[in-house]
Amino acid sequence: MTFQNIIIGLLVGLLGAVFCFVGYRFFRILIAIWGLFAGFELGAAGAAALFGSNFLGTATGWIFGLVVGLVLAVLAYFFYYVAIVLLGASAGYSFGTGLMTVFGLSPSSFLSVLVGVILAVALAILIVVLNLPKLLIMVYTAWGGAIAMLAGLLILFGQINVPILQYGVAVAVVRASWFWTLVAIALAIVSF
Repeated sequence: MTFQNIIIGLLVGLLGAVFCFVGYRFFRILIAIWGLFAGFELGAAGAAALFGSNFLGTATGWIFGLVVGLVLAVLAYFFYYVAIVLLGASAGYSFGTGLMTVFGLSPSSFLSVLVGVILAVALAILIVVLNLPKLLIMVYTAWGGAIAMLAGLLILFGQINVPILQYGVAVAVVRASWFWTLVAIALAIVSF
């Protein structure tokens, strides 16, 4: 075990604990960051579909992504309720475009973007109709924090290498093990 792995494992675990147990309080800042990234993806994918280019393959894609990302980040920060609806909508968009890749379509194809937008709108309407914002924040931060805490622990025990952490390996490791799944669920429930 290297010193770098110890430091990163402790930091990831600590950050996970913050998300898990007090994430609701810090969520306004986090939701603005989420809005920036979700808006960037939406704007860049929309530009790629509209102009028939590759995702981030042209300056137009980058500009659309940045503009939409900044707009969504500002909205997310200043309008709490809108932020949660955007969070749910971005999850719906990602699910829709991801679902289309299962059928062999590119995430930036017109049909993928259309399905993503339809699912984004449907999920946003569902969140508004059922008045779910606070509950969603608590679920997202509890679950994400639990996974991050376990990622820190798994780094410390040498089960996850730091360089591949960016690829969602922690989630895959937790899902692949019934034990780690139960630990993550227990942590999320306790923090919730």
